[in-house]
Amino acid sequence: MTNEKLQELSQDFLSRLALPEAKADKPFIIATIGLVGSGRTTVAQKIVERLKGAVLVSSNSARYLLKQANLPWGENVRQILKAVTLELMNKGYGVVFDGNAADEEDRKNIQDIAEQTGASVSYIRINIDPEIAKEREKKKYDDPAWASTFENSRVNTTEKMLKNVDDRAELHRNLKSSDLPNLVAEIDNNGDLAELNRQVDEVIGKF
Repeated sequence: MTNEKLQELSQDFLSRLALPEAKADKPFIIATIGLVGSGRTTVAQKIVERLKGAVLVSSNSARYLLKQANLPWGENVRQILKAVTLELMNKGYGVVFDGNAADEEDRKNIQDIAEQTGASVSYIRINIDPEIAKEREKKKYDDPAWASTFENSRVNTTEKMLKNVDDRAELHRNLKSSDLPNLVAEIDNNGDLAELNRQVDEVIGKF
């Protein structure tokens, strides 16, 4: 992707965000780590609703724009997220990422942003049984009324999303929490929404 196209898509991304009136007291990045279907976006949204000056920067929103432009994902997603985050922090906001930060390249991208902005970095790990994650993904992706949007993008077919859970499960099993810098909390999302909300409340108390 050319720098010009990157800037265009990043500005498009920014123009679609509903920014809070309040700014953050200091720059921060909070990122979630978890399987597809683990509840990363749900947790990120709940945090954004509670933290002053927080803005959700969704990886799937970047994928949505790239798909519309007929461009590949991968590094392009990271570059859009970086450009958007730098702009938001320049305006005085903090950022919450809902994309998976289990990959080292994604964590390096986050660290680079932090070094450029002086932002603190915190990771929240969400643990889930892969079979439960697949059940939740199947229910979501089998909904025929779901129209893909910037805010709620359909990344792929049901079958490919379920395969993604299987393909990524080993990575998450082998990823040691002790190897994750700035890990502030772990959430177990094998239960119901009420239990998830309780755990998120505890996590928010750490910030």
